[in-house]
Amino acid sequence: MKPTAKDYEVRIWYSEIPGDDCYVAQVNDMPGIMAHGDSREAAAREIQEVLQLALDTYAQNKEEPPAPKNIAGASLGRIGGSTKSSKKSLAARINGRRGGRPKKAGRKSKVFTPTP
Repeated sequence: MKPTAKDYEVRIWYSEIPGDDCYVAQVNDMPGIMAHGDSREAAAREIQEVLQLALDTYAQNKEEPPAPKNIAGASLGRIGGSTKSSKKSLAARINGRRGGRPKKAGRKSKVFTPTP
């Protein structure tokens, strides 16, 4: 099955670099595929268009596009909705095992006690 634009994980962040002042979207599995917009939603729309053009170019050149590596992250993009869905919980657990952002619950602080 050929990947679609919705299968790839996209990161969106706000760039505070002087002169930028915009949201930047980047496809993790395709370096160089980036877009920007005045809002997070505008950047998301732009990156989907750019990604679709890149996939069309791969198809036109009869080349295989890079496979999406993070299926859990890609499926989250399609699902959306509540942050407490079962698929998002599963993705969070998987990413925690892979060195992603594990939950901070239960973290204990270390207390320093000087020795005489």
